Amino acid sequence: MKRSIIQHTHPARTNSKYRLHLIDPSFRCSMIDPLTKRPAAVRRTNYGKPNNWQWVDGYATDIAEKQGGVCHNIRWQHRSTIRVKSAQARPIRMTMRILLAHNRYQQRGGEDVVFEQEANLLSAAGHEVAKFIVSNDQIDGFFAKVETTLNILDSRRMVEALSERISSLSPEVVHFHNFFPRMTPGAVRHVVERRIPALQTLHNFRHICANGMFLRHDAICQLCLNRPARLPAMTHGCYHHSRLATFAVTRVGRRFRQLYDAYPSRLTLIALTEFARDQMTADGYSAKQIVVKPNSVPDHGVGSPVRDRRVLFVGRLSAEKGVDFLIELARSVDATFEIIGDGPERERLQARAPANVVFRGRLAHEEVIERIKSAAVVAVPSRWFEGFPMIVLEAFSIGTPVIASRIGSLGEVIEDGISGLTRDVGHHESWKNAIQLLLEDRHLATTLGQGARLAFEEEYTDQHNLERLMGIYSHAIDRAASGT
Repeated sequence: MKRSIIQHTHPARTNSKYRLHLIDPSFRCSMIDPLTKRPAAVRRTNYGKPNNWQWVDGYATDIAEKQGGVCHNIRWQHRSTIRVKSAQARPIRMTMRILLAHNRYQQRGGEDVVFEQEANLLSAAGHEVAKFIVSNDQIDGFFAKVETTLNILDSRRMVEALSERISSLSPEVVHFHNFFPRMTPGAVRHVVERRIPALQTLHNFRHICANGMFLRHDAICQLCLNRPARLPAMTHGCYHHSRLATFAVTRVGRRFRQLYDAYPSRLTLIALTEFARDQMTADGYSAKQIVVKPNSVPDHGVGSPVRDRRVLFVGRLSAEKGVDFLIELARSVDATFEIIGDGPERERLQARAPANVVFRGRLAHEEVIERIKSAAVVAVPSRWFEGFPMIVLEAFSIGTPVIASRIGSLGEVIEDGISGLTRDVGHHESWKNAIQLLLEDRHLATTLGQGARLAFEEEYTDQHNLERLMGIYSHAIDRAASGT
């Protein structure tokens, strides 16, 4: 098979940053320092449409390789985007017909927010967007629960409703966010059998973990990884502490995996981070069908230069979020700890909280943004592999430094010492010292806030998200048409 190679050298100045942005994800690049003949210092992130490479120090050479294509149009630009296009690449369409499908939860969460944000983003860009939404609010009472369980793999009623929606719109792609439990894998099967490209965003790990979090007894557990029968999950009753319910959930995961393997050219997964993608491939999912695209948030503007002596937590008050750990920290830190959110742990947490911890409950989004703008630091003390917490992006957009657990995707999104601080999960002394450092050293806090804002501007704006989405959709259409 032909291989076309383009080599281009740019004399990067010491400590300068340059980025190579490849539209076609089938490209692969390597960076080599011609002075030492060794690989340059490179950090790679893959967002599906581009492969982003960033490097510093000395000279850098890039080699772009593509099977059976011709590379052209290379240019260099400091702190900006370089596009390398294949002559055989399909142009990204100006407008598309897109069907977005989502199974809402009973308690509104981050997945619901992302679904609505991306729907609005696509509509505002002029695309024809339709929604197919079902809600878990309708699982009310014993008989509704029995019906949901019996139809958890394939709901005829849901498939018929989805079929009608597809027939009326004739979408070019169908993008699922969540189909569990009422929409079912049967909805995905219906789409791919109609030869329509289907995509699903992985907001959690439910395909490969019964409770979706890789968490058991407040500690990371990956016993089921690459074990298709998921016997450890059923032994421990990982879903709602029920072996029967866990068995039903693992069946959903196995059915989806069957579809994934049976329709490789028509089914694409969108992971939010490289870490999430790695967990899927470790379980045996083909990397070829997984692209990486982070979430985005609107630009809320930079916060106040003068900040309150306040540590802010925003999120669900549940064990995996680590709020109890933050409350214990509050006993040894001279600052106000503000807790925004609600959840099953709230009553217990309030009962044990010291006087400098304030619980606000649920607030309107506008109020949350204002609280972030005046906070000294946002804390994310999670114990589990977070998907992509929206609070981190909100803080980035405002320029508020984040301190987070060094675990899973959080350690990938937050660059320690650049856009925030990361510390080991539950390590009391290192967390206390880091929080006190940000409270006392305003120059450091400001520098980290500026780094967070720069990360937002370079990676997480709505415009970046829109471009990546359209690239992923275009690529999915190409793959479905070519059968590769």
